[in-house]
Amino acid sequence: MPEAPFTPATAAIRLTHWLDAAAAAGLQRFPVDVEQLALYVGKELKWPDPIFQVVAADIPSFEGGLFHVEDQGWALLYNRKMTSEGRIRFTQAHELGHYLIHRLAQQEFQCSQADMVHWGPEMRSIEAEADDFASNLLMPMKQFRACTSASDIDFDVLSDASNKFGVSLTAAALRWIRSTEQSAVLILSRDGFMDWAISSDKARSNGAFYKTKGRVVELPSGSIAADESIAACRDGNQISLSTWFEHAHRDAVAREMKLVCENYGYTLTLLSLSNGDKAWAPRDWGDT
Repeated sequence: MPEAPFTPATAAIRLTHWLDAAAAAGLQRFPVDVEQLALYVGKELKWPDPIFQVVAADIPSFEGGLFHVEDQGWALLYNRKMTSEGRIRFTQAHELGHYLIHRLAQQEFQCSQADMVHWGPEMRSIEAEADDFASNLLMPMKQFRACTSASDIDFDVLSDASNKFGVSLTAAALRWIRSTEQSAVLILSRDGFMDWAISSDKARSNGAFYKTKGRVVELPSGSIAADESIAACRDGNQISLSTWFEHAHRDAVAREMKLVCENYGYTLTLLSLSNGDKAWAPRDWGDT
């Protein structure tokens, strides 16, 4: 009988049910022990090609990989030089996602750091699907929302969530920006330029977004993010919204939070906007 294909959501739900049952029996629920789960899942599903080993390897060109080994199954590798347990856990979960969702499509997967941050409804690549699975597995929405229900979100709240779920702050911030009903924008930058910027649904509907794919976008002058003398502003300072979005009303303000992640060589910025503030060009304000 052919296997029923998993989607990122159905795969995460299936494994979440297993983990919830184990927690009811007294085992630790969070952070998820992805290594043990990966070694267990193929056998439990009675697939002929289980993951038979999870190995730390010296693979500087990529974060993690999944490789089919004839007559044995799959080997899951992750970069031993990653500097945090959170990054390791997410990478392992990402590769487990490839195993559950994509293993019939190809014989090996090699994944870079960039492959670990692009997920959401507009992304349709297999890397985005693996990220979506990892996020749902490691940070189930019910428990995640309980940790991030504060009306005034900041990097301290997100750090608490990252510690609970054993993921990086960036992964927790991405999970939040994708799920919140608040108007907010999350930006990762290096050397004064944006790598990517992700807006919540509410912010995007109000015109507060940046198009960074295939473009060079400089951090705006006057922003806290662009001020090299400020290494951290975890709970945020008010700033004119027009500093970031030139068409915003001159009286509109945002709360800008910043954290320089020296170990990784990038800066995270979180903008918290009023749900009523729009950033469309004036002629477009009625088209939201």
